[in-house]
Amino acid sequence: MKKYIIPGILLVALIAVGVWGYNQQQQKNDYHIYLDTQFQRQFYDLIGHVENVQVDLSKAMLSGSSNDMVRFLNNTVNQSYLAQEKLTQLPFNHSTIRQTEKFLSQIGDYCTAMVSKSLEGYVPNEEEMTTMKELHNYANLLAKELVEMQQHVASGGVNFGDLRRIGNRDIEDVDEHMKDLNLINIEERMQDYPELIYDGPFSEHMKDIKARIKGEAIDQEEALQIVTDTFKDEGITNPRVIESIQNTTIDGYYIKAEKNGDNGSEVSVGVSKIGGNIIWYLNPRALGESKLNAEEAVAKANEFLEKRGYSKMEPTYKMAYEGEMIINFAYKEKDVLIYTDLIKVKVALDNGDIIGMESHGYLVNHHEREIQEPELSEEEAKEKLSSRVKVENSRLAIIPTEGKHEILCYEFKVKFGQDNYLIYIDANTGQQKRVLLLIEQEDGTLVI
Repeated sequence: MKKYIIPGILLVALIAVGVWGYNQQQQKNDYHIYLDTQFQRQFYDLIGHVENVQVDLSKAMLSGSSNDMVRFLNNTVNQSYLAQEKLTQLPFNHSTIRQTEKFLSQIGDYCTAMVSKSLEGYVPNEEEMTTMKELHNYANLLAKELVEMQQHVASGGVNFGDLRRIGNRDIEDVDEHMKDLNLINIEERMQDYPELIYDGPFSEHMKDIKARIKGEAIDQEEALQIVTDTFKDEGITNPRVIESIQNTTIDGYYIKAEKNGDNGSEVSVGVSKIGGNIIWYLNPRALGESKLNAEEAVAKANEFLEKRGYSKMEPTYKMAYEGEMIINFAYKEKDVLIYTDLIKVKVALDNGDIIGMESHGYLVNHHEREIQEPELSEEEAKEKLSSRVKVENSRLAIIPTEGKHEILCYEFKVKFGQDNYLIYIDANTGQQKRVLLLIEQEDGTLVI
């Protein structure tokens, strides 16, 4: 009997290992299917947003009134930024989609500038209408190419889960799969879209702006340690450098890492090569039912920034969308709000997790300023306002101008009819510098 005991034990052990291995493989396959489903949903959302961009832009060009044009241009802005967000959440090599990201970002910024002009009664000239038409044509082209990609994915040509898994192993293999997805073709076509010249901080003619970041240059290993230390409370592990970010306003390292507790989902982080600052952080996890209100979300975002050394940031505007809230924070010094030094924080409304951060504006513009006392008093500046508006509150603020400069203004929140506006009066000359419409909704406030 004894001679059968050991073989019997080995047989049982072998069966147990086989069962365990089978279960592990099934779990891996289930997670693989889950990832592919999530990425496909994001891809379909991307197509919808790009299609909405070209539809809303066409409606704006056909609008006979400035009010309608503003409405459709504002819709275009929202859809372009949503499309950009969905694109960055897909498992594509960042360098391969850079031109498409830039196109989506600039079409939103261009429309934002046109909204500002339209609100001041400005009618787009022939050159601007031609630019809008060209942007519409490229948006239409992008939508068509994405639909072709969708058909390719649906036919089983590419599995997004496979793309992510291969990407973790070898970026060059991902580039080969990009050719299957026709992304290379899209990027080549996007190279030809028109250069944009318009009033705004993201204008193409201001691409030579120099960031004010100070500090020592860091290498890849130091960048990885910075990510680990900065996001230790978020359970970020196994960071790895995907590629260098070059020829941009802020050069840095593009890093991916794993997030504990989110079904092994990945986060992406940008770290500046000078100073080792966090440029952006994005955790594209699935969102559950919203449980936090706006005040709680702002408190979570503020706590996140304070723990990372941003102690003088004040929340300015916020907007909730699809289970998340994006909150803008501006730097405050001597009771002066400095809008150029901007940090955006994204909060998940199901549990208060910080799922996004973008500090580009702060890193580019923040520096020590000698803020002089304004030559005009608040009352003197208020006299420059129309007698038809009712002033609700006011404060000093520094706002950007088109020529890379900053200007100290009195910011007046006023009511005219049923609408609220922000009016900026130069604190030294008394000239009106800007008028913005506040669209206050249940989910937050839009400023156009």
